[in-house]
Amino acid sequence: MEHLRRLFSAIKHGKSSPPQADSQIAGRRRSVEAVPRTSSSSRPNGVNKNTGTKSAKPKVTDKTESSETEACVSFPSSAEDMDLLIIRLATFYNVTVNMMDEKIQLRGPAERLQLAQNYALKFIGPESVSFIHASPECLQLFTVPSLIMHFERTFDVIICIRNPQALLIKGSKSSNDNFDRVIRDLETHCQQTSTALSSFKESNLKLLCQKFLVNFDELPQSPSVRMALLVHFSSLLDHKEEAHVPARKPSVLPYLEAYRKAPSKPSPACDTPKLSEMNGDATEDRNLNFGLRSVVIDGSNVAFAHGKQKVFSPDGIRLAVEFFIKRGHTNVVAIVPRYRRGLGGALFDRLEREGYLGYSCSRTLGDELQVADDDRIILQMAVENNAVVVSNDQFRNYRDENKDFKDVIDNRLLQYTLCLNTFLIPEDPHGRNGPSLSKLLRISPDECSITIQ
Repeated sequence: MEHLRRLFSAIKHGKSSPPQADSQIAGRRRSVEAVPRTSSSSRPNGVNKNTGTKSAKPKVTDKTESSETEACVSFPSSAEDMDLLIIRLATFYNVTVNMMDEKIQLRGPAERLQLAQNYALKFIGPESVSFIHASPECLQLFTVPSLIMHFERTFDVIICIRNPQALLIKGSKSSNDNFDRVIRDLETHCQQTSTALSSFKESNLKLLCQKFLVNFDELPQSPSVRMALLVHFSSLLDHKEEAHVPARKPSVLPYLEAYRKAPSKPSPACDTPKLSEMNGDATEDRNLNFGLRSVVIDGSNVAFAHGKQKVFSPDGIRLAVEFFIKRGHTNVVAIVPRYRRGLGGALFDRLEREGYLGYSCSRTLGDELQVADDDRIILQMAVENNAVVVSNDQFRNYRDENKDFKDVIDNRLLQYTLCLNTFLIPEDPHGRNGPSLSKLLRISPDECSITIQ
């Protein structure tokens, strides 16, 4: 017994020193050490007043797991919010965390330890950092730990409250931009509702909290904040593969592998092969793509042409988009009235995610459907982007409206043939004496020089 008492005392009074924090965010990554160790016993947790060692104990101890692993994560002395990181690692990943000098010691099952290490990596050395300003009402959502975990895991970011009016977001640039749009949506709905939610909406919110693993009892009591959260959860159910939700979750990499992985560089054409793979590679050399015009497709015109002027057929839009992708174009978009969105199903969802489909404005006011003029929007898009317009519509009503519309209609309007499930545009779309299709689809040197000036 005396031997065990001395052993426990030696463990309890191990020497360490607290970390030092600076006011700047860590912008560099430090070395990572993983030391596998098998153990059937657990060390005492908590704060040792004699040594200043900080530790966090996981919420739940799984007695069925007999093997645990230890790992040490080094961090720079300028790293901020390390106390917050310790709490997050213990709460979100159920691992034991101790901080000594400039190292974080993690202890737990290998599977959870790997996830915790990846989280620590992104927290200490994020790919990018951005500030998002939000109202105090919206920021109430980020005082709930389970909601923070929901937002972080859904949108692949790390969230810190920097001051009463701003969030510090860590992640890839695309993830940060994506989450900024989510905050803007939450802000909008937080400002719209002031009356108490009905019992029906309250019960729906409670069910959605259960589905998304959010603690309903911890939610702010503000009706506007609760309504904003209800709309947010509902949008995830309605558009779980579109809107602000990432199209696919990044694969979980081992910590050292993720540490060595170069930061991702988003490319505007990264999703192009998804459609082009359907019908083979592009027919033109990708090195020659510079100077190709943008393409604006009259989506309704093409869809009804594919449906033999009887029905709206979304496959016609797919065929038109594929035609230009094969020719090497990356800036291709079909414009469709928003009220026809439901006719496209999964195809429209995919085209929209990949950037090949846009919607003109429409809304229902009472019993009246108010629809913006999609023809005018198509022409305006072509003017703004120096693009060609693909349509069998002559746009006669707009030709004399202004000189820009006249230029598009006279010189950059391409008519097509769509039959036998094949979309094509002839090589002489403006007749034998007119410019060829290849010439029309390229920006001339004169236009390039005007743009540069």
